[in-house]
Amino acid sequence: MIERRDTLDEALTHIATGALAGAASVVVSELWWSRLSAREQDTYRTRAEQAGISIYADDAISGHYVEIRDAAGPPLSSERPA
Repeated sequence: MIERRDTLDEALTHIATGALAGAASVVVSELWWSRLSAREQDTYRTRAEQAGISIYADDAISGHYVEIRDAAGPPLSSERPA
């Protein structure tokens, strides 16, 4: 499964409420992620941990959306843990 949402906030909300069952990770734009403050990053990491998922940053993904993935397969080579 690969789903897209407009924002990380939207994705985490849908995962936390059970609207996206089976989600294992969210992939965000590395450029977008790097522009967040350390506090904002920590807040997103905490929300992801509470939802039982991982956040990855990828320099090949657009900043216009985030991707939600299930547990099938390892992260792409361009992804790194956020």
